[in-house]
Amino acid sequence: MKTLKLMLAGIALLFTSVAANAAVKSAKNGPTQSDVVNMYINAIKTGTTTDLTKILNSDMQFNLKRGENVNTLNKAQLLDYLKNNTVANPDVTTTTTILTDDGNAARVKVEFKYDGYTRVDEITLTKSSGWGIANVDSTFS
Repeated sequence: MKTLKLMLAGIALLFTSVAANAAVKSAKNGPTQSDVVNMYINAIKTGTTTDLTKILNSDMQFNLKRGENVNTLNKAQLLDYLKNNTVANPDVTTTTTILTDDGNAARVKVEFKYDGYTRVDEITLTKSSGWGIANVDSTFS
C-alpha cells in the first residue's frame, strides 16, 4: 500500500512539473502574431512607440510611397518619425486582413481609414523567438 501511495505521489509530481514547464516555455515565445499587429496599429494611431520598439526587427525597413516618391526608413527613423509626427486620432477605423501565413512568416494588410483618405500598410512578420516586424510597405489612396 505504501508503494502505491508513493507511486501516485510521483505521478502527480510528474504531471505538475510537466504542466509548469509547458507554461514557462510558452511565456518565452514572445508576442503572438495578433499581438504584434495590434501593437503596430496602436503605434500608428497614437504615436506611442513603447511597445513598437520591442517588436520591430533590428534590420526592419519601412517603405512609404506617396505618388511616385518612395521614402525608406529604418527602425530608428521610423520610431523618431512616429514620436514627432503622429497626432492621436480615435476616429480612425482599421481593417486587418491576413494575406499569407505559413507559421514562420506572414504578410498582413492593415487599412487605416481616416476622414478623406485611406492608408494601406502591408506588414511582413517573421517569427524567431516571437513574432516581429521585418518590413512595412505603406501607401495612401
